[in-house]
Amino acid sequence: MTNTFTRFIRRRRQSLNKTQAEIARACGLTGISITLVESGHRRLGLERVPRLAAALDVDAAELCRLALATQLPMLAAALTGGAVVAAPETR
Repeated sequence: MTNTFTRFIRRRRQSLNKTQAEIARACGLTGISITLVESGHRRLGLERVPRLAAALDVDAAELCRLALATQLPMLAAALTGGAVVAAPETR
């Protein structure tokens, strides 16, 4: 049930040596919420993606595009002219 967005979140969090609880606190979420998002069992509301991007130290617009492409692919394609959305560059 994981996808490009959830795998990116997990890999980025791990590369920062942060726990799910640390990322969750930075986003105003519970630790179990991040666990469920990373495992693909829960979608993260698009309104929360900018705070997640800050916690992961990645560009918010790029992470929003990736989340949108994963959660609403037809809308993402319409907004980007069908362009493929890649994972954000890490800082």
